[in-house]
This record gives sequence, structure tokens and C-alpha cells, in this order.
Amino acid sequence: MGRRVIVAVMMCVLLFSEGGTVKAANIKSPYITEQAIGKAPEVKAYITGSMIQEQSQVSGSVGKIPLVQKGENVTFENSGEGISYIILLDNSGSVNREQFDEAKKQLVNLRESLKNNDEMTLYTVGANSPAGEKKNVLGRKANASEKKKKKADCKKISNIEYMGSADSKTVLYRSLNEVLASQTSPKMRTVVLLVTDGEDDSKGKDIDKVSTVEEVREAFIPVYGVFLSKKSAGTDKKIEYTRNKILAEKNCRGYYYDCTADESAESVKKAFKTLHQILYKETYVVSLHAQDNRTAGKEKLKLTVDNSAADAVSIDYSDYMKDESTPVIVGSAKKVSKKSIAVTLQDENGVNLADANEKSNYTVQTKNDKKDGKIWTIESVKATQEGNETVVTISVTEDLYKGDYILKCSNIRDSSQDENKMDAAVEFTVEDGVNAKAAAVRNMVKAYWWIVLILLVIVIGIIAIRVIKKKAVKIVEINPDELNKADRKLIRLTITDRAGAIKDVEWEVEGSLFVGRSEICNIYFDDDLLSKQHFVIEVNKMGCYIEDLESTNGTVVNGVKVKNRRMLLDGDVITVGREKIVFHVPKNQPAINTSEGN
Repeated sequence: MGRRVIVAVMMCVLLFSEGGTVKAANIKSPYITEQAIGKAPEVKAYITGSMIQEQSQVSGSVGKIPLVQKGENVTFENSGEGISYIILLDNSGSVNREQFDEAKKQLVNLRESLKNNDEMTLYTVGANSPAGEKKNVLGRKANASEKKKKKADCKKISNIEYMGSADSKTVLYRSLNEVLASQTSPKMRTVVLLVTDGEDDSKGKDIDKVSTVEEVREAFIPVYGVFLSKKSAGTDKKIEYTRNKILAEKNCRGYYYDCTADESAESVKKAFKTLHQILYKETYVVSLHAQDNRTAGKEKLKLTVDNSAADAVSIDYSDYMKDESTPVIVGSAKKVSKKSIAVTLQDENGVNLADANEKSNYTVQTKNDKKDGKIWTIESVKATQEGNETVVTISVTEDLYKGDYILKCSNIRDSSQDENKMDAAVEFTVEDGVNAKAAAVRNMVKAYWWIVLILLVIVIGIIAIRVIKKKAVKIVEINPDELNKADRKLIRLTITDRAGAIKDVEWEVEGSLFVGRSEICNIYFDDDLLSKQHFVIEVNKMGCYIEDLESTNGTVVNGVKVKNRRMLLDGDVITVGREKIVFHVPKNQPAINTSEGN
């Protein structure tokens, strides 16, 4: 019998201790990101829900900045952090008096139990008119360190007036909107706690129920609630809206406890106990880390928890941890090919890739004790990044010499918000480079080959002149009668017009022959593609030449457009406009006599 009891007890212990974690018993959603606080590159997310646990795997992003999980998840109770409570207490005559009195007792207990860095701000939202304002009960933000003021604070809470008049109003929505609007850059975990029956009588701009739902959804802090019973019987649409819309789990990212079922003070005690359980034991602090401390301003934090997406939450990611360190060179540079070296740059925030890929940010110089060494021309730079290290491959235009070098890296920023620039140098040695003297000779030949070529041409020219002088001189004699006829020549033109008709025209050209569309030309065509004076054929003692007269559509000889004066040979085809002209020189032209002489 005793053995059975022991086994049963052990099974119970195993059952209740399985996994070693506490899962939320009250929140229905698997994962809810209640709030997030950022100071780049760090983000703290406060996550609750029915499935969140210590072993949960979390990743996400702030805007376009990716985040990775850092360390283990811990319950808020074990985190050692403080919490800031902002409480809106409905003291209007519409709430149940017994539950109201119990709520004040619970708030006194809360003030007395503040510890570490806890803070508490308490407002009443009962008013004499719909235009009324919330009242700060303690007159300040109370904190745990104010031990001397604790007693006075508790007395103020106990003395909060219950407005029993049926004419009293509740300015819940206005007060809630004002509180949320003031909390856009929280520096610690902050929660709003509504202790109310959900009634609202606020009057004014942008404080209706729809705008309040939107304000709560986009808020930077969550809203929790303790729903008290309404003193008068009957349903109220606004109360239902507060309960089902404003304080819906996914809208407020919090939880409300309903005390309206039994209308007892005991249910209010349970409500505060349950909220404490959720806030401290069922909410986990998840630390996340970005690659660098770049900020994103006010953005949305999107998290994935155990491969499930949680609803986005607003975060102020404007603050950052200042970084004063610059990128550094890790180790030394090393030769990776005949014309390239590699060097590793490191920075905790990463290196700016655009700067790392800019070749003007590097200098490769031969180390020389006597004078400044050779500065190598950099052809290209390629940087690849992995984590916080960047490997830079630098290629130069020549094969590297054997010997010692200095690599200088400057104006390369890190990827931090501060954009710190590096200015560093490292020495390295190339063991298997080319011989510097041999390379210098080759480079000299490459640089001055044209001088050698000129000298060689001059020498060949001198030799050629000497050889020519030794040869017989060929004297050309021109008949005087023919010399008089040097600028006169008979030519034949075979013309194919635009209709396809072919005709031969013989013309004894004396000096020049003009062709165009104008009747003043020697040969003219009725062709609108020709210019008035299109081209001219000139003759001299050396031969026949054609020249375009800056015509609109140009003159073409043998398929080549005439740009300068050129010689015409027998059989050349001239194309102008729609006409084709074949140039001929009759065989019976005067000849030039030659004779040999010494």
C-alpha cells in the first residue's frame, strides 16, 4: 500500500514538473507580444500567451532590421526588472460600492508591495460632468524607493471618494487616450490597469469608442483590466464595447478579469491575484539583438515564436548604444594570387560594404627604408561580409614583387549609427613575388618601346636613301604639246536615270564639269534628290577628280560616300539621287613618254 502511494506521488510530481516551465493559464492566444523596449542594437520583448515558455525560439525584425535571439527566456519575476503601473480607477456612482472598496484595498497592497524599480501612478476617472478630467491621486509617480511616503500614499488611496450620486460621470475613454498618448517612448515595462465597470461618458474630439479601440491597438504599452459590477441592473452597449472590443486580447495585448459574475469583493481579490500571476509568472522577457546599432525610429516589431507569427507591436527604436570604436585590421594581409592580396576588417557593428568596396580607400606601397616605395595602382576591390568580419580582396595592375609592403586602409566606416571611420595600416611580406630588378627592365621596355621603334625606322630610312642614290635615275619627259592639253581630257559617262534608261555621254572636260539639278550645270537632271550644284569633276595633268559640293544627300563612289576630293578611275560608279553614272576614260588619250638616264 505504502509503495503505491509513493509511486502515485512521484507520478504527480513528474506530471506537474514536466518541462520545468510555467505556461499561461489565462491568456487564450498562443503568443502575445505585450510590449517591447529597444535601444539599438538590443531589444527586450515581453511575451505572454498560452504557449510561451522558457525554451521558446524567437526571431524577428524592427522595420527592415533583422533580430536574433540572445540568451534564454526568463519569467518577468526572475528578470529582476521593475514595472511601472498606470492605474485608472473608476470611482463614479455607477460601479458596485463593495467591489470598489475592495479595489482600493488591493491598490493599497500594491503600493506597499512596490519593490526594486517599480513605479505606480494612480488616477480616478469619476467626474461631475462628461467634460471632466482624471485626477492624480498621489500627485506624482510613486516608486519603491520612497519609503517615507508609503504611509501617506496608502492613506490617500484609502480616502478616495466614492461618487455615489446617480449624476456622476465616468471619463474613462478620454483618460485612457491621454495616458496612452503620453507613453510613446517607455524606458521600462509599463502597463495600464483599468479598474472599472466599462462605462464611459467622455465628451470631446477623438475619444469615441472606435478611435479608442484604434488608440489601444497602436499603443506602445498594453492595457489590462479588472471589470467591476455595475450598480444598476441592465446591459449597456458601451460597457460591452469596452469589454469585447477595447479589451479584446489581441487588441489590448493584455487581459481583463471579469468580476461581474458574483458581484463580490472576493472576486476582486482573485482578479488582482490573477493579474499578478500573468504579469510576473506567465510573461517572459525575451532578449533580441541586431547586427549593428542602426536605429529605425518608431516602427513595428514583428516576432516569430516557435515558428508561429505573433501580432506586431509598436516600438520606439530611436535610442541606441553609442559606439566609438572604428573597424580594425585582423592579423596581416596575405598574397592570394600574382596580382592580389586579401585583408580582414572587423567591427562589432560590421563594416560599411560600400566603403569597403571603394578602391580609393586603400593604398598598397612597397616598403623602402631609403625613400618612398612604389605605390601600386589598384585595379579592383571586392569585399565579402560574414558576421562582423569583412574580407577584402585587392587586385593591382602588375605582378607583385618579392619583398615587404604596407597596406593603408582609410575612410572606411563601420555600420553603426555613429559611422566611425578607420585609418589603419598593416605591414606584410610577399615571399614568392617576381624579381623587382627584372620587372623594372621589362617595364622600361614596355614604357619606351616606341622610342626604339622610331630609332629603328630612322636607321632603315637612312639605309634606304643610300640604296636609292646608287640606282639609275628615271627621267620623265613630257611633250610640250601635251602639257598645254594637261587640263583638258575626254571622258565618257554611262548614265542610268531613274526611269532605267541608259545613255552614253562623251564630254571633253576643260578644267571642270559640274553636275546637278540646276540648268547652269554642264550636266543637269530633273531629280529633286539632287542639289542645284551637286558635284564637280575636275581634270589636270595628274588625272580626273571628283568632289561633292556640300550636297544635301551626298555623292557616292563605288558605294562609299565622298567626303573629300578623290581621284576617279576608269569604271568607277557614281551614285547621286536616283541616277547611276559609270565613269570611263577613252583609250585614245595622250600618253606621256619616258626615257632612262644615269
